[in-house]
Amino acid sequence: MLVIGVTTLFRFFYCLWLPILPDETYYFQWARHLDASYFSKGPAVAYTIAAGTAIFGANNLGVRFFAVMLSAGTAWQMFLLARRWYDETTALIAVLITNVVPIYALGAVVMTIDPLSAFFWIWAAHLFSRAIQEERMRDWLLTGFAVGSGFLAKYLNALELVAFLAFLLIVPTRRPWLLKPHFWLMLGVAVLCTTPVWWWNWQHGWVSATQLSERGHLNGPFEIHLSTFLNFLGLQALVLSPWLFLALMMTVLIVIVRRFPRKGVRIHEGELLLFLLFLPVFLMYAVLAWHLKEEPNWPAISYLSLIIIMAAQWRKMIAAQTGGQPFIIFAFIFAWLQTLLMHDPEIFPLPQKMDPMSRVVGWSEIAAHLDDLRNEQQADVLICDAYKEASVFSFHLPDHAFIYTLRHVPPSNQFDFWPGYPTGPTHRALWITGESSPYALRHDFNTITFVERVIVSFRGKPFREYTIYRCENKEQPSVP
Repeated sequence: MLVIGVTTLFRFFYCLWLPILPDETYYFQWARHLDASYFSKGPAVAYTIAAGTAIFGANNLGVRFFAVMLSAGTAWQMFLLARRWYDETTALIAVLITNVVPIYALGAVVMTIDPLSAFFWIWAAHLFSRAIQEERMRDWLLTGFAVGSGFLAKYLNALELVAFLAFLLIVPTRRPWLLKPHFWLMLGVAVLCTTPVWWWNWQHGWVSATQLSERGHLNGPFEIHLSTFLNFLGLQALVLSPWLFLALMMTVLIVIVRRFPRKGVRIHEGELLLFLLFLPVFLMYAVLAWHLKEEPNWPAISYLSLIIIMAAQWRKMIAAQTGGQPFIIFAFIFAWLQTLLMHDPEIFPLPQKMDPMSRVVGWSEIAAHLDDLRNEQQADVLICDAYKEASVFSFHLPDHAFIYTLRHVPPSNQFDFWPGYPTGPTHRALWITGESSPYALRHDFNTITFVERVIVSFRGKPFREYTIYRCENKEQPSVP
C-alpha cells in the first residue's frame, strides 16, 4: 500500500505538469456530448471524464483524476490476485514490476480507454478467482459486471470470457461450474452491461463493426508482411522495456513447457488461469501483426497476468539463489531508468519524430492565438480539417468553444455524428487547415479570405504549420 500510495501521489503531480494529449481532448469532446455509445468505442471513457470534469473542472486534473485512481486500483487488484494464487512477496514483486513498465507508468496518467480497460480486466480476473474458490454467487455476478463494464471501455475486454471458459473446460475439478447457473448468470450480467453499445449501433447502422473491420484491414485479403510483425515485436520490447519483454517471453516458454502432461505432476490452477488471460489477446494481435501495423498499446492488458507469473518465477530464483539475481536486478533497474527518462525526455533530447513530447507541443499556444484572432475577425464559428485539431484547440480555448470539422461520408470519426457548422450570412467562420485546399469549403461559403499562416517550432525547428482562412457568405450585389 505504501508503494501504491507514493506512486499515486507522484502521478497526481505529474498529470498536472504533462500537457493534455490530443486523444484525451477527443474523449473530452465525447464527455460534452454524452451518449449510449460512440463511433469507435463504448461510452465508459466519456462518462468517466464527465465525472472528473464535473468535480474538478475542464482541466488536466478533471480529465485525468480517474486515470490516476484507476491505475492505483489496478495495482491493488494485481496484488490481491497474485496473493490469492501465490503469496504476498510475489504480489509485491508483481506490483513493483508493473510500476516500472514504461507503457503502464505513462498510461496511468493519461485518460484514455486503457486505464479503464486494465482496471476492469484485472478486477474481473480477481473476482473470477475468488468466485471459483469461495463459491459465492455475488462474486460470479460481480465478475460479469466487471467484464461488461470493461467492454464499455474497450471491446477487447470481452475476450476475458474466452479465458474463463477455457479455464473451466481444461481443469476437470472446475468443469462442473458449467452445469451450474453461476457461470451462465455471470455471462448474462456481462451481456446486459453491453446493451448500450448494441442499442447505439443498431440506431447508427452498426458503424462500430464496420470501423473495427476497416481498422484491422479485415475487409480485404489477408496479406502477410514480415516487416509489420517485426515492427510489432520491436514496439512491444520498447514500451515494455527490452529486458522485461525478453523475460516475459521466456516466462511464456516456461509455462508452455510445464503444460505438457507429465504423470504425477499437478497443474497449478492459478498459473493456468493467468496464462489463459494472457494468451488470447496476445495471440490475436500477434497474428494481426503479420497483416497490419499496430499501435504499441493494443495488447497491453494481456501482460498484466503474465507479470504475476513472472514475479512468482523471480521470487523462486531469488530464494533459491540460482544465479538469476543479476539479470533480475539489471532488468528492473533498466526498466526504471527507461520509465524515468520517458517521464522527462528533455534529459536526453530525441529527434523530433521520436520525442514523445512532440505530441503536446504548440497546441496551447495556437489556441491562445486563435482566441485572439476570432475576436479580431469577429468570427463566431471555428472549423478544422480533422477531429484531432478540433478537439485539442477546443480544449485549450478559454471558453472551450466547440470547433467543427469537415464532414465525411461515410463517417470516419465521432464529429461526423454531431451537427455541422452553420453557413448562414449571419455567421463568420475561421478555418484552420493543415493540408486541405482553400477550395474545400467553396460549396459552403462564397467568400474565403487568407488571414495568416501559423508555424510552431519544436527544439528550434519548424514542427507544425497551419493556414487560417476567414469564411463567410456575403450577399452578392444584384444585377440590374
